[in-house]
Amino acid sequence: MNRIFFFIVAILLISQQSFSQDSWWKQKKFKTESAKQKYLQCKSVFVTIGEGFGSADVYSVSQYFNDEVFLNISSVDKGYYSTEQAKMILENLFSSYPPNSFKWLNSNYSSSYAFASGRYKYSKGGFVNSYSIGVSLKYSSGYWKIDQIILK
Repeated sequence: MNRIFFFIVAILLISQQSFSQDSWWKQKKFKTESAKQKYLQCKSVFVTIGEGFGSADVYSVSQYFNDEVFLNISSVDKGYYSTEQAKMILENLFSSYPPNSFKWLNSNYSSSYAFASGRYKYSKGGFVNSYSIGVSLKYSSGYWKIDQIILK
């Protein structure tokens, strides 16, 4: 009896934990399989971008840059940048404010645009601080690309 109870509690905790990890992403129902795949592709892009912010991996983020990206990094670097310029700005961010963690908090999605916001925690001078971050994606030519990143 104790084993069954323990098993049920373990399953509930695991399923709740799995749900909470994706609580930032709202599940939707779609009329077509192609719409569903587009939606899943969008989520996958955000997951990879989040992993990049969490591990200071510029490539995980920059692989989704549009030809021109609007960046507002703590009001210091603000404007439209080429892919190469935006990579350098991100490298500077990661070296100046190395991440402790990154977590998406919420998202919104339409057929051609998507937005997610999250929390970027970093250590500086022995203290843990954080930035709020917003990333918007635009769907073009079959791919989701980063349109802008705002970090405040």
